[in-house]
Amino acid sequence: MNIKREKIEDILKDISKNVREIFLLFISENLIDLKKIEFKGDLESNIKQKIEDAIKDRYQNMNETFSELRKSGVDLGVLNFKLVMIPLKIKVFLATYEKKDAENVINRIKDIENEINKVKN
Repeated sequence: MNIKREKIEDILKDISKNVREIFLLFISENLIDLKKIEFKGDLESNIKQKIEDAIKDRYQNMNETFSELRKSGVDLGVLNFKLVMIPLKIKVFLATYEKKDAENVINRIKDIENEINKVKN
């Protein structure tokens, strides 16, 4: 199911601007799979739940990777500190639903993931 951006924006016209922008951001960052979205019922609630699930799943996966690296004896140093900051940033984002807060969380997660990949290789 390949839904074009215009079609998505048409479907999302009835939800708040912030949620719509954040949803489109998460899609563009490949954090949300459109195939798993139900465009029925309370659309805004469904989308907010998918956004929350996507960001928490990404954090959980990153946390599990950290755990595996620590168990294998890798010293993650400053990355540990950066990882500890993510849950607070997620809470701020979920409280405000501001695009800048969403971008902040996504950028921090991507930065940590890039550094993890350097350590792993």
